Order: sequence, then structure tokens, then C-alpha cells
Amino acid sequence: MISCIIPAYNEERFIADVIKAIKNCNFIDEIIVVSDGSTDKTAKIAKNLGVKVIEIKNNIGKAGAIYEGLMHSKGDIVLLVDADLRGLDRKNIENLIKPVLEGRADMTIGVNIPFVANKFSGLRALKRQILEKIISEDPKGFQKLDYNIENALNQKAKIWNLKVEEVKLNGVRNVHKIKKYGLKEGLKRTIRMYFEIVIYLLKNFIPKIK
Repeated sequence: MISCIIPAYNEERFIADVIKAIKNCNFIDEIIVVSDGSTDKTAKIAKNLGVKVIEIKNNIGKAGAIYEGLMHSKGDIVLLVDADLRGLDRKNIENLIKPVLEGRADMTIGVNIPFVANKFSGLRALKRQILEKIISEDPKGFQKLDYNIENALNQKAKIWNLKVEEVKLNGVRNVHKIKKYGLKEGLKRTIRMYFEIVIYLLKNFIPKIK
């Protein structure tokens, strides 16, 4: 069984296209949208499209939303999809899932998405047990990762010697935060995201001076 989890915060402009693209893929057994403190019509639009919706009152961040989605999912394979992707289609989704479904990879990462460094892509498929293992090590810490969920997955993949395959995506892109939220709020969110990523990398990958 394959579950798709979509963490979403105020994505009423884009969520419908993302859901429709995923529903066109016959591999997916369930779609779960986690409305992470959204104040717009994100949850309503998702419900109208017939997918499972989890509504979180206060924004808890990307990793926390994924955690909630995982707790309500049943799949042995999990597809993680950003809610603001443009150009997503059935072929891209199938190409991302097949290596895991066929046992050739433990995790796949969608690459060549503008504005997102390949290794930090928010579009990936992986075995459920990988997420469960990370969570079991530190449940509260996992939920606080926010934008660093991808960093954590990459880090654990190296430590656990997982088979990771990068899958080239054609025509898929993220919507830049400035376009979504305006100049002031968009810059604020972009700076916050990269600041959190840099701090995480410094703490986890730079050798400590004795």
C-alpha cells in the first residue's frame, strides 16, 4: 500500500492541481493532506476533492505535519509531496515511486526542481520504516525539524547505508515564497527556511572543535 502525505499551509491556489495529479497515479492508495494551521480554503478544497484531511489548528511546521500524516496513514511506502508544486504529473510520480516499489531503492529524491537544491527536495518516496525509525529515536525532535526534514532523511540515509536514487523530474517546480506571500513575508519565510537549514547543517555535519 502506498500513502501520499501532503503538508500544506495556506496553499489554496495550488493544492487542487497537486491532488489531481496524484489521483491520476494508480499506484497511490490514499492521499492525506495535513492542513498545518491554514487560515484559507486549503482544507475545504482538499475535502471537496475526496481526500483525507487532517486539520491542525496552530502551525507546527513541515516535519510536524508529516508526523501527523504518518500517524493517520497505512502505507508501507510513503510519498511526500510539497503542496505548492507546479507541473507535477502522473509520469513523474510513477517514476519516483517505481524504484522503491520494485525494491531497487529505499528512498528516491525528485531532483531538478528550481529554487530547491536537489538534495533538499520535498518530493520523495521512501519506505515507511525509515520514517518510523527516525521518529522512534526522538519523536519530539523529529516533529521540531520543520524544513530540516529532508536534511534528516539525507543524513540517516548515509548513516544507515540506505539505497537512495535521484529521479529527474521534467517540468516540476516549486512556487517561490515571494510569489506566494508577497515581498516582505516571502523574504521573511525564505530567510527563516535557509537559516534553519544552515544551523542544522552546522550542528550535524561540521566537526566540533575540541
